[in-house]
Amino acid sequence: MNEFRTVLAAEIMRRVRSRAFKVGLIIGVVGVALAIKAPEWIGAALNRASHSIIVGGPASINDRAAKLLSKDFAIEDVVGQTNAPAQLLTGHPKAGALVMVGTSGRGITVSVYARDLSFVSAETIKRDLVALNVALATASSETSVNRYMNVPIALHSVNSKFGSAAAADAAKGLAYGLLFFLYLSILFNSQLIMTSVAEEKTSRIAELLVASVNPSALLAGKIAAAAFLAVIQMASWLAVAYFVSGFGEGGSGFSTILRTVTPLEAVAFAIYFILGYLQLSTLFAAAASLVNRTEDLGSLSGPLVMPVIFALFIAIYALGFPNSPLVMITSFIPIVAPFTMFARIGVSIVPVWQIILSVAINVAAVWAFALLAGKVYRVGMLLYGRPPKLSQLWSALRT
Repeated sequence: MNEFRTVLAAEIMRRVRSRAFKVGLIIGVVGVALAIKAPEWIGAALNRASHSIIVGGPASINDRAAKLLSKDFAIEDVVGQTNAPAQLLTGHPKAGALVMVGTSGRGITVSVYARDLSFVSAETIKRDLVALNVALATASSETSVNRYMNVPIALHSVNSKFGSAAAADAAKGLAYGLLFFLYLSILFNSQLIMTSVAEEKTSRIAELLVASVNPSALLAGKIAAAAFLAVIQMASWLAVAYFVSGFGEGGSGFSTILRTVTPLEAVAFAIYFILGYLQLSTLFAAAASLVNRTEDLGSLSGPLVMPVIFALFIAIYALGFPNSPLVMITSFIPIVAPFTMFARIGVSIVPVWQIILSVAINVAAVWAFALLAGKVYRVGMLLYGRPPKLSQLWSALRT
């Protein structure tokens, strides 16, 4: 235990003082802030630049058309007939398009002149003006037509944790984002452990370390130190997300989504992050002890990354079908469970016994992986010039 504490403290201090950790922390904080604020800034810029239109046409219908279109567009101006749409748009720099409305024997006609065609949605304009088309054909008012076109629909959830479709969509969006955050955090920090072990072995520092420290304590200390710093890193990112999103000031957008996080989801995220990280980092460290050159890490990390990618795809599928047999089975399988079970918790009501069983199985898996990885680590770190043979690894695992 003393050796473990010594290695843990030394690893934490070494990593905290390293330039890579400081730069990574700063880049992560800035990246999270930009990821939250950039959509808001871009959306505001687009709204200022082009989300307003000019409505033109005969005086008998242009005001009526403008009133209907105002549901989805800001009306810059209402004009009569014109034969120079480009010149009219030039005189209104804030307008993104000119919508000309006319009449014919078969109803209204619409011509749109846009600065950027990607800004104009033909379906949106059609949906807004269909009431005017029907009103002219039936000699009715748009208000009467809209009253019959709008069908009230009441949605009732059955066996769902959400009371509305909006809440369900917000929860799925949040779970989707947290899944990718979980995936990147676990994979990134596990790769750091792998690189650290490989560098120590290739620099021959491992000979001195293994000679003075128990290999299992050395491995456990390195993984625990990395886990501690990963939690600090994750906490700093979440804190930045909290304040940048305006959560405490009644903000909207991302802060509104954050309000859907339940205590169970927060605890589940922390638990499954730690379990997933401990499982993968242990395997990555054991694999790194087998290489003699850092260039060989790619060939070893590939097979270890594939189950994580598979787990991510299953978890994304679980967001839509949280109670399918495949998702339920994989939510208990180590390496995959940290992703799939968290996805299930985010979008459905998971029985408590399933959560407890999943956590217990994955804790046992961490213990088993640590035993096996410690034996591989002990053999691999002392072999130079060539990787250990399968017979040597098998013999080490059996001892």
